[in-house]
Amino acid sequence: MSQYLPAIAALLALVPAASHASEARGKSTPPPAKDCVEVSGTALSGTAEGSAYAAAELKCGAKLSLVLQRQTGRNGTLPVWTVIDQVTISKPSPRHELLQPAYCSSSRFPDVAVFALGRMVEQPDGSYRSENVVRAWWFDVKRERLAAIPADDVICVLDGVD
Repeated sequence: MSQYLPAIAALLALVPAASHASEARGKSTPPPAKDCVEVSGTALSGTAEGSAYAAAELKCGAKLSLVLQRQTGRNGTLPVWTVIDQVTISKPSPRHELLQPAYCSSSRFPDVAVFALGRMVEQPDGSYRSENVVRAWWFDVKRERLAAIPADDVICVLDGVD
């Protein structure tokens, strides 16, 4: 049971942050391939011009992808999303997971959305901290792309549940 706590805590912590991302689930742009299923999604900060962005983790057969999308319009009340960048994720072990920007930061890229591929490990105080981060990306707003960054200074932290 304790092995599922990081995932459960992460999902519960995303509930307030996902209020903007919930619209992304109603997008009218289909996933890149028909055998893809959206595993998770998160809203990202827009540019000064007001563009809305979202990222989604897709499971396509045995492969995982991180997809960056920009809102390009509306279809009634639902936003229309266009895929603008995508990276394929290779998990080195079943325990590795895509860690969301709500929990991750980089000292080299402060104040940007950082995604990481690593493991969350429970600490003695009940919090979780990333371990064995093997890859990381940041959202480059100006170029509208996901850019790989060094994983050695990325840290992801999730406070313990009170």
